Amino acid sequence: MKNACTIRVSGTDLLPKEARKPKLIEEACRLSLRSKPAKKGSKPKGEINIVFLAGPRMRSLNKRFLKRDRDTDVLSFSYDAPAPGAPAADQPFGDIFISTSKIRSQAKDLGHSALKETLTLVSHGSLHLLNYDDATRSQKALMTKLQDKVLAKLKPLRSTTAACRSAASIKEAIIEDQGDARWQF
Repeated sequence: MKNACTIRVSGTDLLPKEARKPKLIEEACRLSLRSKPAKKGSKPKGEINIVFLAGPRMRSLNKRFLKRDRDTDVLSFSYDAPAPGAPAADQPFGDIFISTSKIRSQAKDLGHSALKETLTLVSHGSLHLLNYDDATRSQKALMTKLQDKVLAKLKPLRSTTAACRSAASIKEAIIEDQGDARWQF
């Protein structure tokens, strides 16, 4: 399915330096939007805003719209009613808000880069715009599977993963050849 979406990214200056990649962020969103919508009628057309916010601003949005007084990683809002008189490409499709403090903490907790966490949350928010939910274990598993497919298609992450595998292989070979724990790095 071809996307007829305009994607706007803002707030990247709040991201860790390694994750400030707006074109890659847009690509993660586009790839996610190619997933089959969870419900009919959620075909992506129009404008999507991806907005990165600091934790306190995200907490404020979460409290205002979901009545939860805490920071959260992603909030997605889809717009069902078209704006009168605007062309399809200019119609709002949805907004994705992502907490930069959650990017940092979740990347650290999960042991991967801030870039990978950023792209994961962009994909997650995009899937919510397609009416995917993560309230149950099976729903969460499906969203995780779809996110992993998207991340696997993003070239910078593929090369980083390959480099990590290669470094691990080198480390194993050195340890095996030397038989000495001092060679571990």
